[in-house]
Amino acid sequence: MKDLDHHVWKLLKHYGLLEKKILVSLSGGVDSVALFLSLLKTHDKSLLGVFHFHHGIGGNQIYRDEALLFCEKLTGRHEVPFFFEKAKGALKSEADFREARFAAIESVKNQHNFAVVALGHHRDDLLETRMMRLIRGTGGQGLAAMREWDQGMFRPLLSRAKLELEAYVADENAPFLADPSNNDLDPLRNWLRKEWLPQLEVRSVGSVGVLARSLETIVDEISTRGDLLSSQEDFGSQGLQRSFYLTLTLSEQKRLLAQYLFALGKRDFSQSHIEEIQKRLDNSQKVITFQVAGLNWEINAQQIKVQS
Repeated sequence: MKDLDHHVWKLLKHYGLLEKKILVSLSGGVDSVALFLSLLKTHDKSLLGVFHFHHGIGGNQIYRDEALLFCEKLTGRHEVPFFFEKAKGALKSEADFREARFAAIESVKNQHNFAVVALGHHRDDLLETRMMRLIRGTGGQGLAAMREWDQGMFRPLLSRAKLELEAYVADENAPFLADPSNNDLDPLRNWLRKEWLPQLEVRSVGSVGVLARSLETIVDEISTRGDLLSSQEDFGSQGLQRSFYLTLTLSEQKRLLAQYLFALGKRDFSQSHIEEIQKRLDNSQKVITFQVAGLNWEINAQQIKVQS
């Protein structure tokens, strides 16, 4: 058994997934192909399914059509059930892509009784996400980002570098596709991936790996400090307690607001959004309504709440 396969198998065993139905998210790229091939060797094939999401019309449509056909053929060669869905209408941003993709895969998962969704995110993806959140100023809680196992989402490759996955797929003599849109340096993620991180590695060999480990250490340290939301009972429907908020220091208030946004599934906020919310909450009025970070806030004497 190869090192990557042994790693995936250990995580399947650790999280109690060896007898679970797993739906593999397959884009056609090297990371998801590596995940699919490894699961074929470490999991019962009769418990596997594959899902591909076509991002619909747009400038990259030729590749998207090619990727759909590629994934269907690859899955067919291994006699694994294949599911796909095409986006309805044009998707414009990375956030649009992500939300539509996850909504579609969750629908297929529930419809066909899969217990787990396996995703090919690797160490480089995790580092890029953390760097983007640092740049946007989301605070320490934003560094947590993705986890190996989180509410039915299984990411066994998070500790593995993309170079390792490329070597694995090459050793398996397996084909994969490269998305040409990844060469566009306009999106921040692509610039970090193609320019900044490689230049950092050239300047100081091994620094990218050290940076990834350092951020992971910071995440572990933050998690040991506890979660301010843990003292907020039923915050999902009742919001935050205004009286509790007022007992906190300014930095703790920022941290609580950021944790609240993350708990609500909001990921694309910035430090300026947090500061704007905090500024509005300085108002002595008992009832306040405003909109920040694309959300409608309602404040009364007891609660700080996002309107559903």
